[in-house]
Amino acid sequence: MKFFRLMQFAVLLIIISMLASCEYDFIKPEPGPPPPIPADTIYFATQVAPIWESNNCTNCHKPGGIHQLDLTAANAYNSLTSLGMYNTTTPEASKIYTFPHPTTGDHNYKYATDTEAQIILQWITQGAKNN
Repeated sequence: MKFFRLMQFAVLLIIISMLASCEYDFIKPEPGPPPPIPADTIYFATQVAPIWESNNCTNCHKPGGIHQLDLTAANAYNSLTSLGMYNTTTPEASKIYTFPHPTTGDHNYKYATDTEAQIILQWITQGAKNN
């Protein structure tokens, strides 16, 4: 009887040893490339801010200028944001889009083309990012 108990213990010890000796190599997936940036992404620094410079908006809309809104490249985004000049919920109602719009705007100086206005609108629609 003692021998039978010793054999049971030995078999149990062998099984436990075998299970404990198993080694698992967990394979972590390699991080893939970042998702592609859509080709129609509008960039504030290279596509939006230059519109105001090319249309001479920065003659009046500058630090120390006659208007509170500063559209110089260094300050435009912060100025637009702090003054609430765009509305990402209803982009078509954004002041920076409607006020200087080339065909329907009330501003004395307007965007030169409908294309420029569409760039502004698309930038706002995409979330008005400081990119």
